[in-house]
Amino acid sequence: MMNIDSLQLNAFILHGRNYRDTSLILDLLTLEAGRFSVVVRGARSTRSRVRDRLQPFTPVMLGTVGRADLKTATAVDFPGRAFDLRGDRLLLGLYVNELLYRLLGRHEPMKNLFNEYCQLLGKLESDCQGVDEIRIFELRLLEELGYGINFEFDAGTGSRIEGNLTYRYVLNEGFYRVEETRSEFFSGKELLAIANRRLNNVDRNRLRNLTRSSLSVLLGDKPLKSRDLFREISR
Repeated sequence: MMNIDSLQLNAFILHGRNYRDTSLILDLLTLEAGRFSVVVRGARSTRSRVRDRLQPFTPVMLGTVGRADLKTATAVDFPGRAFDLRGDRLLLGLYVNELLYRLLGRHEPMKNLFNEYCQLLGKLESDCQGVDEIRIFELRLLEELGYGINFEFDAGTGSRIEGNLTYRYVLNEGFYRVEETRSEFFSGKELLAIANRRLNNVDRNRLRNLTRSSLSVLLGDKPLKSRDLFREISR
């Protein structure tokens, strides 16, 4: 845990919530300190210059002070515009933000993940569907958290995955060669493609179930609000 009385942070807003009469608590993904929370005093007052700009997917630069985990913002600047996510891609962005908020520890720098998050927002803002990009980001998040999945070696024998064989995944262990074929099993060709982040010929449902089961272990029993929202809208 960091123990710094003042910081200068480059950040993205993950989530904001009301605090007292006119203030906001912002949950941030920062370049320098990982997940971080700050109070922006007076942010909701009618005279605030930042009132309408403190939204998710917005890059911000902040000065902060305070000795507690929840610090106070001394200055807020906007080095760029917010990423404009719409429709299903907005829901995907909210899903990623919720994952980061739920799974990242406070004040643990993850610079690579910060940069990949920025790249992901750019892709979601473009015309791509975003689903493959989300799967790749989930895999990277698992790696950063120390729960990365090895798609290149057989967990039972230690030998390299072979494209013409079939494998089943055992949670928290890895892939084991099997002789039978089932809908939930992966071909070695698929595993090697995932290892290289090439998902064109990978079964999307199998991969989604794989990342979802791995993340569920870390998330626990509390459901994701963004996932419930997506189900509600899709009815």
